[in-house]
Amino acid sequence: MPGTIWEDYHVEVGKMMTSELLGLGLIDKADVQNEDPKWPAYKKYFMHGTSHHMGLDTHDFGPLKTPMTENMVFTVEPGIYIPNEKMGIRLEDDVVIQAEGPPLNLMRNIPIEVEEIETIMNSN
Repeated sequence: MPGTIWEDYHVEVGKMMTSELLGLGLIDKADVQNEDPKWPAYKKYFMHGTSHHMGLDTHDFGPLKTPMTENMVFTVEPGIYIPNEKMGIRLEDDVVIQAEGPPLNLMRNIPIEVEEIETIMNSN
């Protein structure tokens, strides 16, 4: 949404990731209660950023101290990495900020669910 501040966006993503990791049992309430504010508990499995600007370059530069504006394009790519299991997953959507309403997801028609992908792969 236009006017959203990047830092606020990342704080919200951190809250969502904390909730999801608690639900998966990868972190527990004690981890959250005892976390270092500079390195929250979720960073154990989600140690990178969530988004970057897109423009002429895939990883285009964009000012993170200014509010999001209409027609700004950026990625939304959360990921969870579990080093002990040598496993990770990261999904990416590319979105456009609209004047009103939620961002337009440019990837909305790209299948990401296992069943959808398997169906496409087996459709020969």
